[in-house]
Amino acid sequence: MALKWLRDNLRHLKFILWGVVLVFVLLVFVDWGAGRAGGGGSGKATVRVGNRSISETEFLDEMRRLDQRFSQIYGEQWNELRGQVDLARQTANMFIDRELQLTEARRIGLAVSREELQEVILEDPSFRDESGEFVGTETYKRIIRAYFQTTPETFEERLTEDLLIGKLNTLAERNAWISDDEVDREFRRQRELSDFDAIQLRYEPFLSEVEISEDDARAAFEANAEDYHRDEERLIRYLLVETSRLRRTLPVDEAELRAYYDQHVDEFLEGEQASARHILFRLAPDATEITRGETELRANGIANIVRSGGDFAVLAAEHSEDPGSKDMGGDLGWFGRGQMVPEFEDVVFSAKPGDIVGPIKSQFGYHVIKVEGFRPEHQQPFEEVQEQVRFRVLEDRAVGEAEARAGVLARRLKAEAPDTQDQWQAIADEDEAVVLNQSPPFSVGEAIAGASDGPELADAAFASSVGEITGPVAVPRGWIVWQLAEVRAAGIPPLEDVRAEVEQKLRRERAVELATEQGRQLAERWRGGEDGSTLAAEYGSNVTEARQHRRGQVVGTLGVMPGLDGAVFTASEEEVLGPIVAGVAGGVVVAKVNTLDLVDPVELSSSRDDLRARLMTERGAQLMRSIVNERRRDTVVTVDDEFLQRFAPTSS
Repeated sequence: MALKWLRDNLRHLKFILWGVVLVFVLLVFVDWGAGRAGGGGSGKATVRVGNRSISETEFLDEMRRLDQRFSQIYGEQWNELRGQVDLARQTANMFIDRELQLTEARRIGLAVSREELQEVILEDPSFRDESGEFVGTETYKRIIRAYFQTTPETFEERLTEDLLIGKLNTLAERNAWISDDEVDREFRRQRELSDFDAIQLRYEPFLSEVEISEDDARAAFEANAEDYHRDEERLIRYLLVETSRLRRTLPVDEAELRAYYDQHVDEFLEGEQASARHILFRLAPDATEITRGETELRANGIANIVRSGGDFAVLAAEHSEDPGSKDMGGDLGWFGRGQMVPEFEDVVFSAKPGDIVGPIKSQFGYHVIKVEGFRPEHQQPFEEVQEQVRFRVLEDRAVGEAEARAGVLARRLKAEAPDTQDQWQAIADEDEAVVLNQSPPFSVGEAIAGASDGPELADAAFASSVGEITGPVAVPRGWIVWQLAEVRAAGIPPLEDVRAEVEQKLRRERAVELATEQGRQLAERWRGGEDGSTLAAEYGSNVTEARQHRRGQVVGTLGVMPGLDGAVFTASEEEVLGPIVAGVAGGVVVAKVNTLDLVDPVELSSSRDDLRARLMTERGAQLMRSIVNERRRDTVVTVDDEFLQRFAPTSS
């Protein structure tokens, strides 16, 4: 079952870096002890994961141990950092992740035998005497009660769970095998550096020089005919009773609107709102440790400038990598709970107006945040939401009216059996809420553009016969009555059906060829000693400088260029490379390598096993995190936010 579990869950593997928590080492037990809900601890539940409840006593004990753990790690510095760390939220997340992992381990049939538990206990130095022998049952129990401050039963229950989680993580990690080639590529990506200059020649300026004749298009089509093969396709025509059109025509008076508002007053209760600005430093999910460190350092630097009095809006405009807010000084406007990613939301709603928070890490990167203010939960008055009320009243009415009118249309179409476009159009023209449409070609299992969001309508069309009237059917825009209008057999369509696509592709290819020829001339002149900047200007481009460049990084404004990376890191210093075709988006690139810092093969060989182990751990952790996220969506998880708020950070 474990192998099936891996196959079923590999599809959930996302690029989410997550540290594996292998908590079955006994030393961890110094930091816990209060026991499980129902087996120790009492009071109100702070966290519920499925049927498992965490009492306040258990929660506070664990949070206290987490505080002690950080104190041991950071020493005196922890006194300064404590006010910036949301220990309560971290403790809640620890309990949630732990319970979800235990549930998953049991679901796939993992278990810890009594013999395995005894072996771990017997091998732990804490339970051996001076001669290396087990101290005996009674002494063992005394050690548990005195040193770990819990009962032997609770200790062994927790140890069993930790071993179970360890098995689950090990199962994921062991099946995340990394080949030598993958290890070597990652090692080179992390370690190798290059300085080079690049000149890009785009293909677009050459499009106007390309002429496509009939013979050219036909030859290109015939040479690549299989590229245009299509499955069987169908088309429908349909009458749509559009609810948005009906809303504009249906009457409603203010008394009716007020009555709806009074009956649904809870729908217009606006929760607490926050206003904030942020400066985002983007970080790719698969970024290396070095890149993560550099990004966090940049974020900390800007945060320090802000805290020293720097203008947040100006700094956001200069440094933020969020295109949606940087031009507005990082302003995110007003938002409520559940609208932002949890990491962002948690710190904002735990702060005070004027606080500078962060940098905090989310799936997007590092955020430096300025909290502008808060609006408390309040009841929106009728006058403020009158248009929303009008929309809801008319939407409900329009949906019912659209269904009724579509039913009348269906009966009429089946009775009259119109078979021409003009006849269908004449029926549509009788009602201003009705429009006649014909779908584009579609295949089985597809959504039909303009008509449906899912595959159900297309599947019904593939079960229908030409000329058959079907409906009414609810669609996102209202209600439709439809007819299968045409069936197109599977195969290669005639050139005329795909001419635009064929000619566009051929025109691009020839423009890239012209750019490549110009790049060849540029490269030869650069190799001959001419100045790169002068050449770039002559060819209508400029020099992009890449410094301390690693594989996979962006090359200035040119973006990520794998083909260029491959050429650069296999070249020699002072070598001029190209022209290199960088795809339709990248055009053609010519580059000159200035310096190369390549890995030592001996160092690579000696580091391979360590790096492989780390990559396997990371990949196994990615799988585990994605699985935990999937299980969390399927599990009822509740957190007492009011309780957690009592322990929210007191300073930024």
